[in-house]
Amino acid sequence: MVNTHEKIGLSKQARQHREMRQTVLRQHPEARCLTGPQHLTALAAPLLLAIHWSIAALVSGSNLLVVFITAFFAGQLVMHATGALVHETAHKLVFRQRLPKLLFDLNLELILGSFSKQLTYQHEHVSSHHPYMGIYDRDYEHEDICGYLARKKYTQQHPQCQRLVTIATLLVHALPFGFLLADEIFPRFYRYVMRQEVTDKKRDIGATHPSRFDQSLFIAVSLLANIILFMAFGFLGWLYHNWSLSLFLGKCGISNLGQSLSEHDGSNSEIPTFSTYWWGNKILFNTGYHNEHHTFPNVPWTRLPLLTRMSPEIFHAARKKSYFQFWWEHVKNDFSPSRYNDMMQADLSERCPEIQAGQ
Repeated sequence: MVNTHEKIGLSKQARQHREMRQTVLRQHPEARCLTGPQHLTALAAPLLLAIHWSIAALVSGSNLLVVFITAFFAGQLVMHATGALVHETAHKLVFRQRLPKLLFDLNLELILGSFSKQLTYQHEHVSSHHPYMGIYDRDYEHEDICGYLARKKYTQQHPQCQRLVTIATLLVHALPFGFLLADEIFPRFYRYVMRQEVTDKKRDIGATHPSRFDQSLFIAVSLLANIILFMAFGFLGWLYHNWSLSLFLGKCGISNLGQSLSEHDGSNSEIPTFSTYWWGNKILFNTGYHNEHHTFPNVPWTRLPLLTRMSPEIFHAARKKSYFQFWWEHVKNDFSPSRYNDMMQADLSERCPEIQAGQ
């Protein structure tokens, strides 16, 4: 995992977390004992696989409406839990050795069917997000500035029309594979109506990349998973799986998108990351303990609550609103950006040139 991108220092937010970690370790040296992989987490992968495929079997003899409702309320929650395990293995908090980690990740791929995108996430999360969070050019979690500016201008000029576009966006994202379809439709729409680029071609997050062998292996496993689902549970069982993944990754992914919106909004320069302490952490592998995780990224999910109890004076940045409330505000504000920071104030319009008529 060699990064050939030009090296820059840690972001301000990453430095804040480092300072918080040093403070905790000075006050509680025993916190060092909390680091290291938790091998028992591996048992969760086959359990989630069994749950996911069992639900696919149950809906295989139903209808489209039942499949959608099940995918919306149950399927995307299974996907979110699986995504939390991807997050754990990205930090090598399940297994550190190559072979057991690979086997665990392949089990997750049987559930996700991401066609190797989970590997992309793992690399970007560790090499882009953690060290550079808050830096637009390097943190992949920031929305593309050109897409953001085009939508912002359109909203200012045509607020009523933008509300219709927001509704249309949600409807498309509610379709099977809707997030892929939306990525083709709406950027083209904003590019056409605003006559400006909607992709920042100068941005390079400098993340590491998985090997071609690993990508090919994970793509093969995804194909195998889809074949098994179709052959064993028919079209509706196969559709349930892909609809669940599509909802989870798109604008209708309430828990996933709501969590992302709540963690690093950048609105408070003194608090780099927020946590959400709620019952859902029990099934989402404590991903709500996000402030603790960024401060101690080598502590597995099972021990994060121990950090909170150990240093309540450090880990007190708790969200009062739910993931649903964050998601709903995002939708009501016509998809307000998920990261408020220098990107919103800086003049980066030169990255998004106007395009000539006819192009």
